[in-house]
Amino acid sequence: MGHSGVDALSSYYDEAPYESHPFPQTTPEHLQAVGQLFGLEAPAIETARVLELGAAAGGNLIPFAMRYPKAKVVGVDLSKVQVEDGKAAIAKAGIGNIELQHMDLSKIKRSFGKFDYIICHGVYSWVPEEVQQAILRIASENLAEDGLAYVSYNTYPGWKSREIARDAMMLRGGPRQQAERLPYARGMLDFLDATAQPGSVLKAALDEVRPIIVSANASYLQHEFLEPFNAPCYFREFIARSEAAGLTYVAEAEPFTMFVHNYGEKVSEPLLKEMGSSQVDIEQYLDFVSNRTFRQTILTHQGRSGEIRRKLDGERLAKLHFAGVFMGDGPVTLDATPQDFRMLRNGVARLVAPLPKALASALDAVYPAMLSLDELLGQVAGRLGVQPAAIREAAVAFLEDLLIKGYLRIRQLAPGVAARLPERPSVPAAIRAGLVPPAGAGTVLACNLLHELAPLDIVEVSVARQLDGTRDQEAVVAGLVDDAKAGLLTFLRDGTALTEPDAIAAAARAQVPLVLANLRRKGFIAADGKGKARPEPTAKAANAAESKPA
Repeated sequence: MGHSGVDALSSYYDEAPYESHPFPQTTPEHLQAVGQLFGLEAPAIETARVLELGAAAGGNLIPFAMRYPKAKVVGVDLSKVQVEDGKAAIAKAGIGNIELQHMDLSKIKRSFGKFDYIICHGVYSWVPEEVQQAILRIASENLAEDGLAYVSYNTYPGWKSREIARDAMMLRGGPRQQAERLPYARGMLDFLDATAQPGSVLKAALDEVRPIIVSANASYLQHEFLEPFNAPCYFREFIARSEAAGLTYVAEAEPFTMFVHNYGEKVSEPLLKEMGSSQVDIEQYLDFVSNRTFRQTILTHQGRSGEIRRKLDGERLAKLHFAGVFMGDGPVTLDATPQDFRMLRNGVARLVAPLPKALASALDAVYPAMLSLDELLGQVAGRLGVQPAAIREAAVAFLEDLLIKGYLRIRQLAPGVAARLPERPSVPAAIRAGLVPPAGAGTVLACNLLHELAPLDIVEVSVARQLDGTRDQEAVVAGLVDDAKAGLLTFLRDGTALTEPDAIAAAARAQVPLVLANLRRKGFIAADGKGKARPEPTAKAANAAESKPA
């Protein structure tokens, strides 16, 4: 990158740091599982060498490094401010297997080393062409022989209309000082919205982007619409560039977007007839159908292209672990009574036969913990009174259908999250150390054991900070009471603060079982908790008191 480009981007990111947090679709555990889904064996996670290009303050890498202390984790970023912030966070957490470097990523050469997983999220479209070329060069030259690379980027045709809004926002907001840039840019859209002719191309573009401008956070808007660079491309263009660098297309990090049958018969039948087995061509057509704006593409070396299998099969599924949410309106009945379930990604399904209902029930009972195919078959066969082999084929078909629709999470290595609430629950020390009580009556976001951000209120934070694996529920209640006595939180009943010790203790005792169940369901309770598992309270249980910070 030329010095002017480096300086412009470096200054921009120092002035307006990009929010640094985990992106679950980028984590090596997920990339490994998607690779396995399509026939590729990828390196072991526990000892993986991981490189992130554009790592910001390490928010996407630090949680992974905490989970796998034997992994080698490296992040590079152009913003000195963000790298220094990340180094401070690493030092505070006492993590020894991660390194953040302040550097221009285009300076990385072969000598930088080989990595099993290379991640580049939110960078490719937002840098000059020569840096885009460097990203793909690094993804090839520095990728281990059996490694996987992830690159996200903005895409056409969806960004064609958004560019109108971006250009207008840049016209008015781009030249301003940092503090003024976004307000002035939003004002430009307000002006155009008030003056655009009904039915015009401009009005249609504004109507499309308006909900994003209204609802998205400032950090996203600054970097999506006001950065010096934003160069979307068509999917086929990106794949051609990747192939020129010696890479081949594996899959999208969200595989459900790849399957043509998810778009209905009017789309799938003519596309399959015309495109045949050309996955890239089919997906490019689908991008037009869905007006797609963003992709998250997994790549590997071209030499492995013959190993990739687009058709799912039971042998590969048997190497995976599955997690899913199936929330019904009542107890699951293992008969032919139709029952409706709410699933991940706001999916809804009506299940009738006993087998799919039993599978759904087994997955939901342990969520967010994951079960292998054999574990699922063992549990379900016992409930149905049959042998696992008798239901294997039908179970695989059911899981395949859920995967194709995007209603399951997958891992090759099961995450270390509790399937049941232990008698003495444990939240990993690294997570506990980073928990800070929220200000006011709000929540804080923390990274769980599945590399996801989850909101925690002040009572959940208070309880989670105690869970070192040595305390049973009574001890946790006592700790919550101590926090209330210290003024760290206040229990309310009918809007009135509780002050009597007995009332506070009763409120804490009522809250703790519910909070523990919530922490497990949110993915913070580790599978290594000590003691016998306890039954969790039902969702119908009512809180005895509200709580708020003092």
